[in-house]
Amino acid sequence: MEITIKDVENLAALSALEFSATEKQDFVNDLTNILDMVNQIQNANVDVETDLVYNRAHKLSDLREDEARPSFSQEEILKNAPKQRRNCFNVPLVVE
Repeated sequence: MEITIKDVENLAALSALEFSATEKQDFVNDLTNILDMVNQIQNANVDVETDLVYNRAHKLSDLREDEARPSFSQEEILKNAPKQRRNCFNVPLVVE
């Protein structure tokens, strides 16, 4: 698909924007380059067996087991809070 100045003018009208003749030509060039890149991506070999996907993907056997471990107590965590209320952090209101 080839982008023309008419296409850019239609897009500008839909967007309520005005461009000079040089800007319109720049947009034609930029949009053409973008479409060329999209075509390259569409034509790329994206086989599932490629090195990037298949060989570097994590296997479930590589992950550690999820196990409970001791953590900080609520009192230890709250002693660092500048303000606390009802055993929780008290922070400034962000949303009204």
